[in-house]
Amino acid sequence: MGKILEALLTDQLRVDSVTERRSPEHQALCKKSGELHDQLAEMLNDRQKAVLTELEETNFEESCCCEQAKFERGFRLGALLIAEIFFEQNTFL
Repeated sequence: MGKILEALLTDQLRVDSVTERRSPEHQALCKKSGELHDQLAEMLNDRQKAVLTELEETNFEESCCCEQAKFERGFRLGALLIAEIFFEQNTFL
């Protein structure tokens, strides 16, 4: 097995957003989002908070589906690009 595949298998190489460093702009947006969430939660009653939580969970799940589809498409396009490069390698020799 290749080293990269083994690292993925054993969780030594992770490709989730937790392991990425956020840009200052991304950090600022995350902070603002949290602050706005807290402000909104203070204004809501328990039932409204439950609906907000359900909305957030649904948005998160939808976002995960979208990100998975984008990853798969990008991976497939990358593999096709590599195949194309190998197919035409003789033109450079």
